[in-house]
Amino acid sequence: MVNDSYSNVIPPLLPLLQATYGLTYALSGFIMTVFTITSSVIQPVFGYIADRHGRRWLIAFSVLWIAFFMSMVGAVSYLGLDNNSAYIAILVMVGLAGFGSSAYHPQASAMVPRISGNRKGVGMSVFSAGGNLGYAIMPLLVVPVVQMWGLAGTVVLFIPGLVTALLLQRYAPEAPQAKVRPGLKDLWADIMTVIKPLTVVIGIVCSRAWLFFGLITFLPLYLAAQGEPPETAGTHLFIILLFGAIGTLLGGWASDRYGRKFVIAGSLLLTGPLLFLALETHGVLAWALMALAGLALLASFSPAVLFAQGLIPRNQGMASGIILGFAIGIGGLGVSVTGAVADAWGIGTGTYSLVLLPIAGFLLTLLLPGRLAPERR
Repeated sequence: MVNDSYSNVIPPLLPLLQATYGLTYALSGFIMTVFTITSSVIQPVFGYIADRHGRRWLIAFSVLWIAFFMSMVGAVSYLGLDNNSAYIAILVMVGLAGFGSSAYHPQASAMVPRISGNRKGVGMSVFSAGGNLGYAIMPLLVVPVVQMWGLAGTVVLFIPGLVTALLLQRYAPEAPQAKVRPGLKDLWADIMTVIKPLTVVIGIVCSRAWLFFGLITFLPLYLAAQGEPPETAGTHLFIILLFGAIGTLLGGWASDRYGRKFVIAGSLLLTGPLLFLALETHGVLAWALMALAGLALLASFSPAVLFAQGLIPRNQGMASGIILGFAIGIGGLGVSVTGAVADAWGIGTGTYSLVLLPIAGFLLTLLLPGRLAPERR
């Protein structure tokens, strides 16, 4: 929860960063693209390290790292830089922060199935829901902080990460060490035997991640363009992510009971129409529909991770790195594409274009091995 909360510091700040530094939509989206590359795309590297040399201190230090650099983003305003230099400094801070997320997720997510018994879907969903809850909470913290102290006030956000890192180093269980550490040759052989279904899972996660990052990045900008105050955007993000956490829990439970392919397909099939209707409405109805869209979207999170881990069971950290990192990262790169669409045809068109992504993900799900119909277990 604490680690992943820092991944959602930037989106609530984007309207303020735009106004302060004169950023275009494409430049705003590129901030999230940089974070996505360092926090996600390179995650398989840390997954390989976790499978071979994972230790408790790595988890604790990774939380401390992301907390420090992400909390320093607002402190750039102290440096007295011109807009271009300040923008580069923000990119550096955000890029460095991403390495903390990359180091944390493979090892932590590889530990979860080992302590979940025969309820791996539930265990992974609880772990994932913690991250989604952190995503949901951070916008509610960031907006009041910058309202009270300005952009520089983000430095106080370092405190939760510091406390959590100390607790992890003291109390977290040590990561068990494999008796036989997988080599690159063995890892490559394992991946190539399942390359087709693994590629399909990556494609599904890419489409979902593009939608997820696109929504948390551009929904605040879309609402701001409609004259809504920052508090409204923060509330929307909180609702999406809170119900996304609930959806993660439900998706994990349902995947244990009805099968992973069924849950992935059903969640993506529902997401597109719900999101479209949410964007078409206002007020309480829009919040309700956005909540359901968030619930449906993230219900596929845990089943996708477990599907990949089932494909390469000897390399759980790498499987997690591929799905939680590489696939999500590649999908997150689409945020820049959405930003370019928004610059060319307006923020409304850019935001509405996100509705197409879960449809693409559903069609890819049909290519996965196994039955699409629910399987009672």
